[in-house]
Amino acid sequence: MAQDSGLIPEPLRRRLEALPAPRHFFAGQALAGGLTPDHLLLFRRRDTSAFRPEGVMDNHHHRFELVLALQRSGPVRIGEATHLLAPGQAALIFPFQFHHYLDVEPGPMEWLFLTFELERPELVAPLRNAPRNPGSAALLPLVTRLLDLYGDPTRAVESAAFVSRLLRLMLEAPPIPARQRNIHATDGSRDLLLEKINRHVRAHLGEAMTIASLAAAIGYSEGHVRSVFRHRLGISLGRYIRHSRLSESARRLRQSPPGTGLAEIAQAVGFGSTVGFCHAFRKAYGLTPRRYARGNRHPDTPDSTQTQNAP
Repeated sequence: MAQDSGLIPEPLRRRLEALPAPRHFFAGQALAGGLTPDHLLLFRRRDTSAFRPEGVMDNHHHRFELVLALQRSGPVRIGEATHLLAPGQAALIFPFQFHHYLDVEPGPMEWLFLTFELERPELVAPLRNAPRNPGSAALLPLVTRLLDLYGDPTRAVESAAFVSRLLRLMLEAPPIPARQRNIHATDGSRDLLLEKINRHVRAHLGEAMTIASLAAAIGYSEGHVRSVFRHRLGISLGRYIRHSRLSESARRLRQSPPGTGLAEIAQAVGFGSTVGFCHAFRKAYGLTPRRYARGNRHPDTPDSTQTQNAP
């Protein structure tokens, strides 16, 4: 009896013929080897009040942050540039990259935030400091499906797959228009001051600091620096420093070789005792520094034996 070759559509047949033979039969394509995110977290912002004080206090963290503007435009500060995001546009903020949303005008909005970890950050390198314009027609169906899946632990892989599709969509999308890139912030001097404060605080985490000493070090008047903390940021210098210490300790735990002592990290970021550091870290991150390091160590970090044997 003749075989019915029409059972397989031609597009499928071409793909079958292009399928390479496996090199061996005991290992396949790894999920973590590509754009598959881990520890995915979604949250929304419906009003600009939610950006304060988190808008500046969380400006350094170890996770990727994907910002999707769904309704209403607003500026996003990423590194040393401010970009205007419009509905249907998105920006990817990289781990430990300075950013804030303090220039978004008050009022109702609908922005979706996705934070996650990615084993191979080099795959999204073209998105650094480069917001994209995928458009609402392409973006909204993916977001809708992702929200259908998110929160169901039995469908975590599917959720991750849709985030991967979002990242691929961004990689293929054009950049936002030139008129929206590198725009002047509503208060450029404030942004410059924030960056100077941030750099100085993080470079001197182990030192005692007052607003007077900080102002003198960065070249501003004490009154001006005090006004920025009180009226623009709504937080104290002490709280800002404490958060910066914890953020820097998370970075060191993620990037230091296995076996690095907690006492060494605690001292480097300005904590007087390991006990106090561990207590503060667990309160902020929900797990101990050791558990955080085991679960979040960067894949490029050399292990302790490689470090010891290095020339």
